[in-house]
Amino acid sequence: MNKMKKGNILMENVIFIILIIVFISILFVFVTRQGSNQSVLEKQLAKQIALVIDEAEPGTQVQIRVEDEFNKYPGGKIQVDNNVVNVNFGSGAGYSYGYFNKVNVESNILDLNSDGFKGRYLTLIIK
Repeated sequence: MNKMKKGNILMENVIFIILIIVFISILFVFVTRQGSNQSVLEKQLAKQIALVIDEAEPGTQVQIRVEDEFNKYPGGKIQVDNNVVNVNFGSGAGYSYGYFNKVNVESNILDLNSDGFKGRYLTLIIK
């Protein structure tokens, strides 16, 4: 009976150590993502785009310079669908932010080099 108690204690300690390792790993991933400024940049850009769309009238065309963001995170994506702006600069889900203006928005990422515009721009056409 005494040997059974020692086996139980050993198993409990192994499970406890595994749980601690999993927790520390998750914490490390979270801190790394937050520390890279990626999530802050995703939130900021999504909210700025949503604010621009909310204030825009139908027929407006807006260009937002996003060259610095795409240079820092080359695989980035910006999508505007169903009254939601989604900005993703990494492998996760990114950051989504809704807007209230009931308009159709066509969005494109363009590399411009004319008319005083040079660099990568997000073009929003409000319909």
